[in-house]
Amino acid sequence: MITKDYLLKTLNWLDQLYDDPTADNQKTSSYSKLALIELCGWIEETMDDIVLRCAKRCLKSEANQKFIDKTIGDTYSFGYEAFRKMLMMVIGLATLEKIEEKLENTGKISALKSDLGNLKRSRNRAAHTHTKGTLRTYDAPSKTQHDFDRIYALLTELDAELQRHKC
Repeated sequence: MITKDYLLKTLNWLDQLYDDPTADNQKTSSYSKLALIELCGWIEETMDDIVLRCAKRCLKSEANQKFIDKTIGDTYSFGYEAFRKMLMMVIGLATLEKIEEKLENTGKISALKSDLGNLKRSRNRAAHTHTKGTLRTYDAPSKTQHDFDRIYALLTELDAELQRHKC
């Protein structure tokens, strides 16, 4: 099961701070940046969790499960292709192709790839810059929460398809 409560609580809190009329531009920019980074961290942890649960269900060998643990530990990305490669290691390309095809018939894989790609660009810009007197603008925490809602639904549906898959 994909957990979301703690991230929603954080995003709601950041949105309240952002909407505080006494908050200056530096504070609102910082709240927005933190909301973006929190969402991206949640996505990466959730993808890892999906792969781990799938491995636990499908892999019988302890050595193979340790291999997946190490692979996840060595993967520092929340892009769809990195997630896809980890899933392929567990369920195989042919099975993943069937699951993706089923979800792509409704445009869900394309939407997930697009959302993750957009977030990755925003996250990289946020994570690899600092405030030098001129503030960068980031989406408000409320917009980040909408992104979260959309991505949560897509990952939940993909996770459900993986769980329906017979190992």
